[in-house]
Amino acid sequence: MFSRFPRPAHLNTFKWRGLFLFVLLALVLASLVGIVRVQHEIRSLENQYYVSLKEALSAQEEWGRLQLEKNYLTSPARVEQVARTQLKMTSNKSNYQTLYLLPEVAGPVENGHE
Repeated sequence: MFSRFPRPAHLNTFKWRGLFLFVLLALVLASLVGIVRVQHEIRSLENQYYVSLKEALSAQEEWGRLQLEKNYLTSPARVEQVARTQLKMTSNKSNYQTLYLLPEVAGPVENGHE
């Protein structure tokens, strides 16, 4: 029943220190991996933010440019200049004709007969 050589006492007891150290090391490694993933996500979101900010500034610049072009094209002096040169329009009223429309008294005429 009893063995001839007794087992050493340090092998009979369970070492909780080793298990605690292993769990602690696993938690530290998991937290390090989590920190790296969060930092990567933050960098990715910052990159997306700056790209969208750049696009917004570009769109705002384009909108300003289009507003300037619209104001130039619709200015009264420009409209008058285009009317005179391209459309050959004048403000001379001597070429005006006056048409008088008289109301029909008997109604419309059908087939040339009243």
